[in-house]
Amino acid sequence: MELLPLLLLLLLRIVASAPASPPATALFVLGDSTASCAATTLPLNLSLTSSSGNCLFPSAHRLLPDLLAAKMGLPPPPLISTLNGTAAEVARGVNFAGEDGGRGAIFRLGAVGQQLRLATETLQLLRLEAPTPQDADAAAGGAVFVLSFGTDAYARVLSRGAGADASAPKHGRRGLARLLADRVARAVEELYEAGARRTAVMGVAPLGCAPRVMWEGLHVVDGRSCVEEANELVQGYNARVAARLAALRPRLPGADIVFCDIYKGIMDIITHPARFGFDETRKACCGLGPFGGTVGCLTKEMVCPTPQIHVWWDLYSPTEVVTSLLANWWSAPSHSNTTICRPITLEMLTGHISLISPSPAHHSPGEAVSSHPDQCATMRYKS
Repeated sequence: MELLPLLLLLLLRIVASAPASPPATALFVLGDSTASCAATTLPLNLSLTSSSGNCLFPSAHRLLPDLLAAKMGLPPPPLISTLNGTAAEVARGVNFAGEDGGRGAIFRLGAVGQQLRLATETLQLLRLEAPTPQDADAAAGGAVFVLSFGTDAYARVLSRGAGADASAPKHGRRGLARLLADRVARAVEELYEAGARRTAVMGVAPLGCAPRVMWEGLHVVDGRSCVEEANELVQGYNARVAARLAALRPRLPGADIVFCDIYKGIMDIITHPARFGFDETRKACCGLGPFGGTVGCLTKEMVCPTPQIHVWWDLYSPTEVVTSLLANWWSAPSHSNTTICRPITLEMLTGHISLISPSPAHHSPGEAVSSHPDQCATMRYKS
């Protein structure tokens, strides 16, 4: 079994020696609160937003799309609601998260369709403004699309009380996996039909270990483990969406479709916290009550003094240190057996793969090392 990580790294090196795609020129993001603070429907959380749709205090909590954009040498994709709809504005990317056609869509299946419509309209705009059809194809093919749905839906499903039961899909908790996975897979296919050729789908984190779910599941937590039933539901969704994407790949020639197992990455950190420099794997940095899961992150004053040692930021969200580690695993990691994206890495998907990889520099646990030369070597919180 110890040979498997080495064989995987060897396979990735072989793939990297093949002709690489040109570097991506734009990043388009569709998703829920994992993609934008403006997208959240979760209560009692860092869900509060400013009038601009940004996080209340974004300097303390950047999300994965912004970190991936930095690695690609691109600015954070702006929210669609802040743009005027010109081709020049959207040429380097857009964040469509938060556009759900109605804030009451708790399970956000409608949000996928609404954001997909905006994304295809944006591709159509770029195509119409392109000088030639070849330029239009290059613009669409040069963009990376990131889809990150499911966290808000499962957080609602896992919440305690009659309200959660009343708002659950008619097929029940386990039926949500099929509904949402099928909708996300259809979105990938429709983006392909609109010209997209590089797509990454993010899985859902281990919400059974999140502070809110831990607090609500105190009666089944033994003091060390997570709420296993919740994690099993999330794993069921992740497995289904990964299978749906695997079935799509042979049907979409010329497309690179990647699934990133966020669950696996965060569970590796929770299982081996000292390896990554964490001391607190259960309690939120910003929250009140047991595990910091009773009341979420409502004010800046609630933030703990040492967020860099916490896995969880608020009720359901990981800290930026964790998110930075996930972003840094966009290539085949040399310091960990965790490879969270398949069948290729995000580095390969974006065309930023180096054909001759330098020897990895040693870094201390808890430091998030940036592979982009314009970024600082480490990204840490500052109290």
